[in-house]
Amino acid sequence: MKGHSRRTLTVFAIVLALVLLAALNTFAALELGRYRLDLTEEQAYTLSPGTRRLLEQLDEPISLRLYVSRAVRENSPFLAAYAERVRDFLEGYVDASGGRIQLETVDPEPYSEEEDRAVGFGLRAIQLDAETSGYFGLVGTNSTDDVAVIPILSPERERFLEYDVTRLIYRLAYPERPVVALLSGLPLNADPTNQFRPWRIYELLQDQFQLRWLAGEVRRIEDDVQVLLLVHPQGLSDVTLYAIDQYVLRGGKLMVLVDPHAEAQAMRRQQPGAGDTSSTLDKLFDAWGIVFDKDRLVADPLVARQVQMPLSGGRVQVLDYLAWLALTGDRLDRQHPITADLERIHLASAGALERAEGAEGAWIPLLVSSDQAQLVDAESQRLFPDPLGLLRNYRPDGKVRVLAAILSGRLPSAFPEGPPEDAEAAGEGREPQEAAEDGEGPRHLAEAQAEATVIVVADTDLLEDRSWLVRQRIAGREVELPIADNADFLANALDWLAGSEVLVQLRGRQLTFRPFERLVELRRQAEQRYRAKEQELVQRLEELQNKLRSLELPVGEGDGTVLDARLREEIERIRDEILETRRELREVRRRLREDIERLQTTVRFANIGAVPLLVALIAVGVGLVRRHRMRRQPA
Repeated sequence: MKGHSRRTLTVFAIVLALVLLAALNTFAALELGRYRLDLTEEQAYTLSPGTRRLLEQLDEPISLRLYVSRAVRENSPFLAAYAERVRDFLEGYVDASGGRIQLETVDPEPYSEEEDRAVGFGLRAIQLDAETSGYFGLVGTNSTDDVAVIPILSPERERFLEYDVTRLIYRLAYPERPVVALLSGLPLNADPTNQFRPWRIYELLQDQFQLRWLAGEVRRIEDDVQVLLLVHPQGLSDVTLYAIDQYVLRGGKLMVLVDPHAEAQAMRRQQPGAGDTSSTLDKLFDAWGIVFDKDRLVADPLVARQVQMPLSGGRVQVLDYLAWLALTGDRLDRQHPITADLERIHLASAGALERAEGAEGAWIPLLVSSDQAQLVDAESQRLFPDPLGLLRNYRPDGKVRVLAAILSGRLPSAFPEGPPEDAEAAGEGREPQEAAEDGEGPRHLAEAQAEATVIVVADTDLLEDRSWLVRQRIAGREVELPIADNADFLANALDWLAGSEVLVQLRGRQLTFRPFERLVELRRQAEQRYRAKEQELVQRLEELQNKLRSLELPVGEGDGTVLDARLREEIERIRDEILETRRELREVRRRLREDIERLQTTVRFANIGAVPLLVALIAVGVGLVRRHRMRRQPA
């Protein structure tokens, strides 16, 4: 009876536990569906402060229509689960907005009016199988019938969900976009190497700003321009420089990207090495107290990116390219809203910025190198980039180099004596008295009317697609995934200059490239251990080869030249030494490769396999202990 009673209680307890589990799940689904616990390191599924600030500042209601076809839910359990997560995430926007965001879920059935509206909004159909398609996208509208659309909500972009949705809401809340005038020496709007398509960063800026393209000689920057963006300014005339100078003195906002070596420009030259690939604003920089040497670039092993260098025999060597920089952590100013939430910026052949002695105005570095950086001659990388040569000749100078900075204050004019003659001839920049008499033309400013703000970046290649973007084909569609925050850095800077800081904190959360930072550091340490020995062997090999060439005499046919026995002996000895040196060099490179692979295996196992194994061992241990205790209990 006692055993029977115990079995009955056990069955009853199991049934009760199942009932409680079902009740708890039902209660959670009905009452706790909107509450989420975000345990991700970067809080990827929690609304950021920037999003919440935007929702709190909405002046008008915004309607969101989530289009999810029944076919999508029925034919793809994966998409059905993701659709539920998206709907729950959007409910968070509704709650945070205090009712200013209205959400509606729509099933656009085939051949229905809702399907026609979905197509009219620009949603794209998802082909689920050979005969079935459906829609899964988001449409937003405001009170003035402006429309913003996410054509397809792709699960591959789940990490970008907040950024995509918040950008959509921002475009509806602020339909009047800031005016940004763009003067560029690079083909941002029409790249001849890509069928004259614009760079991706240009398309993103078009979504956020009213871009006004400037070309040729610019005589005046109009007053409605909120930000002037200069990219790789080469050979600007004094008239154009004067127009920029006067715009800044009137209180205009300026962002300029210069470069000691624009790799994007060099790649698009029909003849390699032809023409100058550097840019600067010497005349304006000198007046404003900015020092920039267009013939020197920054090399830094602590933030260098890896490249593959082809060797003989089809082999490839992976090594750090000191001129290609990946800035993370403290290399970005964590106190400034432009860079506070960004994770990674990629630069290529960047220059260094300094402040002239005695210069006035505030100087805030945004991007900096490590204290192991070195300034090298840009000419050494312009024609034939040499990653191995940079490593061999690396000599740190112990200085932190500024790669991007903000200059603010009342800046002096680069034209204190008045406008250049060409501008005067066109009626620009007249003297105050002359302008007052006839009421025509702007007057010359010899000093600032208002505080100026100038952002200077010593690299232009950060804008090119290959610096920050990878493209992958997923389910027959090309998906763009950022590996660095370059686009966000530019957009943040323009937003900040234009005064629309709401979007600044919305970026930097969608980065997909998250390397094993500890692994990178261990690999770098291993390389340092072997690199000195490798360099020593390479130098020794070159010396032996030069010595061999000096000893070997030309042997003609029948000229009777006979090498001395001692000379032949010396040549053979040198050849044997060369072979031995090459063997040692191969062995050093092999040990380096094995060390790196061992480190990779160890770190990946610790990050991926060790924790599940530990949990399994704990579970087994708990089970054994409980089994042992049950055996010891009296029957």
